[in-house]
Amino acid sequence: MYNPAAESKQHTTGKIYSSLFARHWDTWVSENQNSIWYGLLKQDDKTYKLEDPGLVNALKGSKLQSPVPPFGGAGDFDISKNGIVFVARDPEISPAIYTKTDLYFIPLKSYTETKPPVPQVVKTSKLRGYSASPVFSRDGKKVAFTRMKSDQYETDKPRLMLVPNVFDLASVQEFYQTDDGAGGWDARPEWITWSKDDSELYVSAEEHGRAKLWKLPSTPHEAKDLPAAIYEEGSVIEARLLGDDGNKLFISTSSRVENSAYSVLDPVSKKTDLVSSSSKHGKSFGLSKSQCDEFWFKGAEGYDVHALVVKPSDFDENKKYPLAFLIHGGPQAAWMDSWSTRWNPAIFAEQGYIAVMPNPTGSTGYGQQHTDNIQNEWGGRPYVDLVKCFDHIEKNIPYIDSGNAVALGASYGGYMINWIQGHELGRKFKALVCHDGVFSTLNQWSTEELFFPLHDFGGPLWENREGYEKWDPAHHLDQWSTPQLVIHNELDYRLPISEGLAMFNVLQARGVPSKLLMFPDENHWVLKPENSLVWHREVLGWINKYTGIDKSEELAVRQH
Repeated sequence: MYNPAAESKQHTTGKIYSSLFARHWDTWVSENQNSIWYGLLKQDDKTYKLEDPGLVNALKGSKLQSPVPPFGGAGDFDISKNGIVFVARDPEISPAIYTKTDLYFIPLKSYTETKPPVPQVVKTSKLRGYSASPVFSRDGKKVAFTRMKSDQYETDKPRLMLVPNVFDLASVQEFYQTDDGAGGWDARPEWITWSKDDSELYVSAEEHGRAKLWKLPSTPHEAKDLPAAIYEEGSVIEARLLGDDGNKLFISTSSRVENSAYSVLDPVSKKTDLVSSSSKHGKSFGLSKSQCDEFWFKGAEGYDVHALVVKPSDFDENKKYPLAFLIHGGPQAAWMDSWSTRWNPAIFAEQGYIAVMPNPTGSTGYGQQHTDNIQNEWGGRPYVDLVKCFDHIEKNIPYIDSGNAVALGASYGGYMINWIQGHELGRKFKALVCHDGVFSTLNQWSTEELFFPLHDFGGPLWENREGYEKWDPAHHLDQWSTPQLVIHNELDYRLPISEGLAMFNVLQARGVPSKLLMFPDENHWVLKPENSLVWHREVLGWINKYTGIDKSEELAVRQH
């Protein structure tokens, strides 16, 4: 087990690499990797002690790593009386190019075994992408999990899978399988919970900006009807069986105005009994459900596009409010009716804005085709969707002052801010904010997960340069003229800081009012509390300055 404190002091900081994936997210890759350890706790009076031989490395000598970094956790493995299941990348292929992760099973007769068996791979011949969310049935004989088909597309549709017998790994079944391979349920199942008697599965999946909880039979041959939603309000974070009695679920949820609530859900009647709401349904923050709204509009090719809305707590429909136009990252992601400590729309609403959060082409939760349609279209369909969203606001929402608008985005949303800056829509905003965005699509090969540009731009740069150049914001620098705040962080290896520096340099050289905020100790996200406070003060101070909102503009960092 790795202990950095026990490492001998090195007299050089040099690192040498001879293959792809030299760094990931915010860390330079080293020989140390995650592993799963097991042991058996025995109660001794009022304390627990590990029985001999103590903790055993279940993956020793296998070259496998689980949980899968950078975001993997307890959801990457599960245990039962029959052993351990876990997901891990295929060690024989490059994780920079391929998304493939397999499901493995380690059979154990006892959690005191000193030498665990070699992990056995669960083969799904036609599905070679991400495997995720493995969970044993309560009797320990079956495993449910999800798997994607493509091994170079991070946001391919996850298919719900079943291993009916963990001692017969050759037999794997897919729920809602269709002859064309698309699958009969047009949703993206995430995590899974078994019912008390193992007859049903409870599955989380997005739909229309909400993470809903769904119910279906636990075997594919019985799952003839599509899953039924049993909880649809806000977003479900987790669901667990409530003890051994009955079949009720203990669920945690959040929403745009509720940071954390806990309820007991009856999956038959769909009735919920609230146990706790830490913010009293947002009341502790001065928020309420009445602030939340949504609308639909016609997108790029006449299809329906969805947008979520948060209004100020003192909203008066007879007044006009400036617009905060928020563009999500991903790009294959979505604004959700959920709580966040980053990019929380209620923060903007409480400054006096109407926060509008469109889910344009590329967003998840509106069918796989809506997600897939962003491929080779980064500045195409999504941009047109956003233009049409702004048009809809101008023509149909009288309480929004569309002539006093700002736009903000992060990651792909930051890319879109720069694309908007170079196009007609950019002239409709008083100010822009770009957080960890893309300056030039030609620089996509400085990222770490290269399957992103390989998929979204139709191949490698040297084979399809035209596909990268078509949607390059740097081709339109001569149009950049709207005041812009640029935020970029030193530890962002997804989109290196050179992207942010290039944006700022161009804006300054062109004489466009601009400001650069950087954090040397943050990655693609700003997570440290004091840094988050600085981020919010700078962002709000910037947009309030240009919209004329009378709020405190106290600077959080010293000017240089």
